[in-house]
Amino acid sequence: MANGMVGGIISLVLGVILVTNVVIPTVKNTNTDAWTTSEIAVFGLVTLGSLIGIAFGAFQIFGIA
Repeated sequence: MANGMVGGIISLVLGVILVTNVVIPTVKNTNTDAWTTSEIAVFGLVTLGSLIGIAFGAFQIFGIA
């Protein structure tokens, strides 16, 4: 039980670091000047999906989901 929880917390921390340092800056700094509004909106969902994935992972670690 404890090994799974420790591994889950480590995975969660690494996921948060990856999303905040790589995914979000990449999405925000992408040149979208030639894109349509709908393409920009769908591309923006990458950040939202990443954050929802982290929340779901946290829920699974603690047995909520």
